[in-house]
Amino acid sequence: MELVFKNLKLEELDKPANVLASLIVSALDDNQHPVFLFTGSMGAGKTTFTSKLVKKISPIANVNSPTYTLINEYSIPGREDKFHHFDLHRLKSSQDLEDLGFEEIWGKSGVSIIEWWQIARENLEILSLKIEVELKMISEEERNITFKSSDIESFPKLKALWKQSEQALA
Repeated sequence: MELVFKNLKLEELDKPANVLASLIVSALDDNQHPVFLFTGSMGAGKTTFTSKLVKKISPIANVNSPTYTLINEYSIPGREDKFHHFDLHRLKSSQDLEDLGFEEIWGKSGVSIIEWWQIARENLEILSLKIEVELKMISEEERNITFKSSDIESFPKLKALWKQSEQALA
């Protein structure tokens, strides 16, 4: 399944963030732990979009790039769950992941948002609820954002929300 948001200005990132926020709330209510795989070139807006998304659910979160810390966590009000925001850009190989223990979080706790996830492809393939978020720069002010997931098909409530979003975009 795929959702595409075209020619969004940075101030319009609320539209796709609202779609994912509704999926997150529904998934957490059903004790599912979604994993978002963010793809995009340097400067495409992965962390900016992460901030918009997290603030939809955790308005007072101070979202910033985990480039040097590798992971940031943000509380979700009224829940024990957290957002886990990863940036794997600095990792050199999948071997680096073994010592970090991230696989104990991905898909098992809260919500995972992973930037530069490709180095962990093998660890992530086995997870049951993954959504790819691709950000493409159209210009300095505009982005296309695409959501892709074949996993959504396995979750009827999430699939229904996704379909509603598709209809709203049509």
